Amino acid sequence: IEHKQLFYDSKTILQEMVQAKYKETLVYELIKEEGPDHNKSFWVDAVRNGEVIGSGHGRTKKAAEQQAAYEAILKLRKR
Repeated sequence: IEHKQLFYDSKTILQEMVQAKYKETLVYELIKEEGPDHNKSFWVDAVRNGEVIGSGHGRTKKAAEQQAAYEAILKLRKR
């Protein structure tokens, strides 16, 4: 259950981690989108201080951002 909650609230959790530990801002950059309007896919990077700390892909920008945040949290936890 922890991973499920972490995934669905990843953006908030990551924002809190970055602000508390690094005192830096976090941005999500749209890298690519493709497909027709009714069937788009989005690729997003989570970027801290110019460094990509997570990447995500999804059917919506929000889903791609959540996946990027989740990946970034797992990466930051290993440091």
